[in-house]
Amino acid sequence: MASRSTVKRLGAAILGAGLVLLPVLPAAAAEKPKVERFDEALDHEGERGMGIWLEDGSGKLLDGDKWKDGVQAHHAGLLGLKITTGDGAQTAKAYCVELPTSLDHGKELEEVDWDKHPNPGTKFKDNAGRINWILQNSYPALSVAEAGELYGIGGTKKSAVVVAAQAAIWHFSDGAVLREQDSTVEDENLPGGHVDEQVYRAYKYLIDNAQDLDEPKPTLGIDPVELSGQAGKKIGPFTVSTTATEFALTADLPAGVTLVDKDGKALQLAQANARSAAPQQRISEFWVQVDRDTAPGEVEFTASASAELRTGRLFVSAKRGQQVQSLVIASSEASNVTAKAKAKWTEAAVETTTTTPSQTSSTTPTSTTTAAPTTTTTAVVASGGDTDDLANTGASIFVPLLVGLGLLGAGAAALLVVRRKRTA
Repeated sequence: MASRSTVKRLGAAILGAGLVLLPVLPAAAAEKPKVERFDEALDHEGERGMGIWLEDGSGKLLDGDKWKDGVQAHHAGLLGLKITTGDGAQTAKAYCVELPTSLDHGKELEEVDWDKHPNPGTKFKDNAGRINWILQNSYPALSVAEAGELYGIGGTKKSAVVVAAQAAIWHFSDGAVLREQDSTVEDENLPGGHVDEQVYRAYKYLIDNAQDLDEPKPTLGIDPVELSGQAGKKIGPFTVSTTATEFALTADLPAGVTLVDKDGKALQLAQANARSAAPQQRISEFWVQVDRDTAPGEVEFTASASAELRTGRLFVSAKRGQQVQSLVIASSEASNVTAKAKAKWTEAAVETTTTTPSQTSSTTPTSTTTAAPTTTTTAVVASGGDTDDLANTGASIFVPLLVGLGLLGAGAAALLVVRRKRTA
């Protein structure tokens, strides 16, 4: 029987995920990186926009943050994010999806699924798919030249396409309408026309053509985050979803526990933090194989990757109840991300062996039957037997017994006669 040693071996299964497109999965419990908006002093990481005039459905101007004639315009731009992990900081760019909420710099955010948007007063959940379409068909997903050509506003500038995209997003997240005449606070003639005309034309193209797109997959996730089973069986599958072309899966594996693929083949082990994946390791599902005699326990594994945040992923306040404007990712550079999951197991089921009692047939010896002799015969009784075990010779013992008794009686009678004659 194998030892139940609890000595652990540190291994990292290196899995390539680039060849498998997975269905949308909920984000796994993860070590979330610290995500903050840049301070004003660092706002160069974003894209400067301009003030725009927004109305409600009735044509009334909505107050923003820039004054004009006693009413404030809204500043639209592409915001810079700083993503900090133990390995350093990366940057990303995002648009706002919560017009009424104030924009506070330096607040921590976390990546969540669309249905976790915390503000029920907005229309984000209803129109998230259209907002995602706008992100895929605007700057920075498209270059300024590509966006201008798509919108039919050649000779435009970056800030014009940026604020058009932001205005279109606010239209679907908050019901705001960009004012058609005098759309911005700017007064500038561009090679392709006046800035207000270009911004409004781009805005109209985006809201008129927007379609529902599916929610992008999490940047990195393991689903489910926990499974249980019994020793002697495979626990799984666990499915990894990520934007990375490869990811590393690390775990402190107790003796008797192995990470395997769907065919039960052990995954390649390498040093922790390794990043190279063997070509045959192009899988994104794995199981935990626990030997039958392994003591009850659990193992936690961590998927880690350097991945770009997916365009369209939602970021909200990391502190529940804190009013911070929510953002959607427009572009990012690679960021180190991790996700965790766990497998637990109990003792193996007791194997019950059903034993069928062997049936011993007791066969009575078959004796050879012979014809009864004319002389007296003796029946032999087997030692330790009972009457059921007696052999039958075919002759009765009572016949010779009666004959003998008769002879004995005759002899006694003859003796009496002789004695009487002598006495006489």
